[in-house]
Amino acid sequence: MLNEKLLRKLIMEAIKEELLLEGGAGGHMRHPFDLDDVKTGEDLIKKFEQIGSEIKGGNRPDTKIDGVNTSIKIVDGPEGKEYAMDRGSSKAIDVEGITVDRLPERFSPGHGMIAAGENVLGIFNDALNEASPELKALGVLDDPTKFFNMEYVKGTTNVLAYDHDFLKIHGINQFYEKKDRKGGQVRPGLERPIDPETNKAIKDPSVPVAYDQEVMDSLVEILNKHAGKYGFEIYSSIPSRATGDFDFSSVMNVPVPVTYSIGQVETKSLGERLKVAKNRIGEIVRTVDGRKPPAQGKEIYKAVLGASAADTSADPKRQTPLDELLASDDDYQRAIDGAVFWHATRLLGNVIMDNMEVDHPAVKGPATEHEGLVIRLSGDDFDTKITGEFILGGEASSFRDESPEAAKEVKAKNIAIFPGSFKPPHKGHLSVIKSIAKNPEVDEIKVIISAPGKNVRSPKITPEKAKAIFEKFISAANISKPVNVEISNKPSPITAAYEYIVEQAGPNENVLLLTSMADSKRYPQESLDKYAGMNKNSDTITVKGFVLPVCRDEGCDTANKISATTIRNIVDNYPDVTLQDISRALDHMPDSMSLQDKLSIFETLIDENLSDKFNKEDLNNLNESVKFIMETIDKALDIVLLTEKVRKTPDKKEWCVYSKKGDRKFGCYPSREKAVKRLGQVEYFKSMSEEQILEKVDIIEEMSSMAGGNVQGYAGGNKNKMSLIREQD
Repeated sequence: MLNEKLLRKLIMEAIKEELLLEGGAGGHMRHPFDLDDVKTGEDLIKKFEQIGSEIKGGNRPDTKIDGVNTSIKIVDGPEGKEYAMDRGSSKAIDVEGITVDRLPERFSPGHGMIAAGENVLGIFNDALNEASPELKALGVLDDPTKFFNMEYVKGTTNVLAYDHDFLKIHGINQFYEKKDRKGGQVRPGLERPIDPETNKAIKDPSVPVAYDQEVMDSLVEILNKHAGKYGFEIYSSIPSRATGDFDFSSVMNVPVPVTYSIGQVETKSLGERLKVAKNRIGEIVRTVDGRKPPAQGKEIYKAVLGASAADTSADPKRQTPLDELLASDDDYQRAIDGAVFWHATRLLGNVIMDNMEVDHPAVKGPATEHEGLVIRLSGDDFDTKITGEFILGGEASSFRDESPEAAKEVKAKNIAIFPGSFKPPHKGHLSVIKSIAKNPEVDEIKVIISAPGKNVRSPKITPEKAKAIFEKFISAANISKPVNVEISNKPSPITAAYEYIVEQAGPNENVLLLTSMADSKRYPQESLDKYAGMNKNSDTITVKGFVLPVCRDEGCDTANKISATTIRNIVDNYPDVTLQDISRALDHMPDSMSLQDKLSIFETLIDENLSDKFNKEDLNNLNESVKFIMETIDKALDIVLLTEKVRKTPDKKEWCVYSKKGDRKFGCYPSREKAVKRLGQVEYFKSMSEEQILEKVDIIEEMSSMAGGNVQGYAGGNKNKMSLIREQD
């Protein structure tokens, strides 16, 4: 029998196969502390010394562009060669190639990669024939395992604003082969090398390959003949140059205090801490709240050293004491080492960045005004990035320019996402949206509808119908915050949520993943942190679960049991349903909607006109029935003991039934006995079950049809009929 631990592992591997690694097909660009030969703090110092030495020796770093990673390859289409995007996943559409006509198939409506793909593929396809000799020389014309690794820049993409739109070609990469668990080939490519330390195949999606720079420059010249039509420029390099010396000695004397507990602060210099520090890449620590963040990650760096973009100091006033942060003192040194590696990489990187400048048509100015530099060190077949202050991502930029405009550009955006299958949406779902919209910290709400493939429940209720219905609900609710409803191609809400975190969460975005108390364990923080780390903007985004309490009190939209299953069963059983069934389905829809709108929605679900089964009078009476039942129960809940709330009017001509607070009347009568009887009738409704109430619907409908299609007495009709539902205010 498969044990729980192994099952969990297999499930997480399956989910990961559906998601993208950071940077798409191009893979993860490494910080110096990510490098295999950096195992200790002293190794990290030597690596930066090597970087400085090579720059002085003529190795000019490229400028790290703050854009969207976009990778394209050449495939054989129905009409010959054409370009296609490839996001590097195991999906068949990525392996086959996402041609222009397949972009909507790969990305959900409104996804930014659709517009990016149309521009990029348009430029390269227009130049394909003319550039065939260059493409052949670069080895990409007849080998779809090789691709152009590029950065797509349109306006302000992450935390920087560029004055024109352009594509930056990083180089050419080749995919590694990927096989499934049975050994079958999922993606063709190079054979994966074995990591000598783990004795396992490396996990990188691809590897850079050598090419002739002169041929690449010739290709760029051809591409630029066509790029103007799309409003873009194409560049293959944006080199930087040194303006001063790289002196790392002063950084070694910087104090790096660490707070073990309140009142216990250990102060050492950065140099002293690096002498004993170990590289903690791949290790985790356990926090007091049960999470397992990376030991060498931004969260631990900020907590342990009190790191902030406001200044470069390790400030005890901002630090979280280790005994309040970590569950065990066994993790203290791991956390300290991880934080120190981040801090050293930041400060040593600043030494490089402070002495470099960029002068290019794409970007120019001091290197510190840009996201970072990229250098291919001697003997490496990959790029290393130097970011300095930008290791903290978008947080850094808000302190570089004190102007209001600059601060506005990098302001964090709080996005609440609400994933679900919504088969179909109901007023309980809408109550979640209405509740979170009242939170002043939330800027925008996104509803993400999953799209089950096999074993679909209620096939009539498609994701497209769910989207249309949700949008009608939102429109009727007059919600002040922007609410967007999207359809994911993922089969479950969980994978749909993780897809958004990995692929769509933008720079400086704080994602609030909405869940109810009943579902709060579906999204453990450990998983949210993991998938946030796969996003290309991982340094600038946060993801947290936001648990909404289920409201069961009087006045809540969800005070009574609301269930999509109820509506599904009615939809699936149609036409074998009664008006009582329809009444129950309509009661699951927002109270602010008119009867006709509710009936129209139900007709959308069953793909038929209700008038084919019920006559118009029956459907009109349905509204009165629902209205009576709901208002009677609502008011009954506001009434207490009989004798306490039956009072005479000031002129002492009538006895009236008052609400608990005495601010509403529920009918007046010529005698106390009749008023008490009225209360007894209301209390009877108060004690009824849902099934008993719905039985009354049939009685009311029957009496209504006998009275000519209107419930007399309820809306000002004959007072002698049906005193049970008489209402006088």
